[in-house]
Amino acid sequence: MTDIPESVRVALDGLRTLGGDDLVKQMATVFAEYSAGRVRALQGAAETGDLTGVAEAAHALKGSARQLGLTAMADACQATEEAARRGDGAGLQALAADVHGKYTAAAEWLRVAAA
Repeated sequence: MTDIPESVRVALDGLRTLGGDDLVKQMATVFAEYSAGRVRALQGAAETGDLTGVAEAAHALKGSARQLGLTAMADACQATEEAARRGDGAGLQALAADVHGKYTAAAEWLRVAAA
């Protein structure tokens, strides 16, 4: 079984309090669908050196991740966004790969938690 971080459990418990299991399932589904495209956009922008695209995708992902208690993913997004806004394109592909890895883990945690 997937070990879900405490921050995710707390966030999902808060959602359950507001709207029950249906809200948790809906938020997990929306996150997975929305964020998959954003992660692809982030990686594509990093590959082409599109600093604005990287910053915008990372920013959007960061907010969604924080809302669901996905702290590691949100922190990776913040580091990526800050690097892009500074104009530091040298490590963007590695940062984008880190976000992708954190997203993959997060999507699994949410799938398990919402089941």
